[in-house]
Amino acid sequence: MLKEATKAQPPAAGSSGAKDVAAQIERDINLGRHSPGAWLKQIDLEQTYGVSRLAVRQALERLAERGQVELLPNRGYRVKEFDPQRFNNVVNIRMILEVAAAEMVAGEIDDASLARMQKSAERFASAIATGTFAEQDQANREFHREMLRACPNRDLVDLIFDLRDRIPLSMQRERYNTSMIGRSAQEHFEMVELLRKGDRRAIAALVRRHTLGALLSTADIATK
Repeated sequence: MLKEATKAQPPAAGSSGAKDVAAQIERDINLGRHSPGAWLKQIDLEQTYGVSRLAVRQALERLAERGQVELLPNRGYRVKEFDPQRFNNVVNIRMILEVAAAEMVAGEIDDASLARMQKSAERFASAIATGTFAEQDQANREFHREMLRACPNRDLVDLIFDLRDRIPLSMQRERYNTSMIGRSAQEHFEMVELLRKGDRRAIAALVRRHTLGALLSTADIATK
C-alpha cells in the first residue's frame, strides 16, 4: 500500500519523464513512504504521480537496475529490502569518493561558499534540536552540496549524491543515535575551518571519519 507518497506534477513524456518519475519514487522509498517489501502497483503509481503507464513501467525498470525495487515474475514490482552488507558497501564507496572530492575542494573554495557552509551547518544543528529526521537529512544534504559546489569534477559529485540516494532514510534512522548526530553536526563546523585553512590532509581524514561515523554503528566502525 502506498503511504503518503508525494503527489507529483506530470513530467514530460519519454525517457526523461521516466527518469523524473523514477527519481520521485526513489525519493519516496528513501523517505519510507514505500516500505521495504511493499508492492508497487502500476495503476496506483499512475494516479499518485500523475503519469502514464509507460512512464511508470520505464521508471520501475530503472529502479530495478539500481537495486531499489525487484521484479517478481507474474507478480510485479516490490520495494527491495536493503540488507546490511549492501549498506556497508555503499557507505564505503561513498567514503572513497567524498574524500577525493574534499581534497579537490580544499584550496579552491572561496569565502562566500565557506560562509554559506557555515549557515548550512547552523541549520543542521538547529534541525537536530527541533526538526524531523527528514528535515535533518535535508539540512545535511544542503551542507554537503554547498561544500561540493567547489569541486571541479562534477561527475564525481553526481556519483556521490547518487550513492546518498540509494540508502533509505529508514535504514539511516536505525543506525543513528543522539551522540552520533551531535558529533556529525560538530564535524560540519570543523570542516568549514579546515577548508578555510586549505588543509587537504586534515580535511580528508575528517571527511573519511564523518562519512563512516555518521552512517555506520560504533561496532561497525571498530571493525574497520
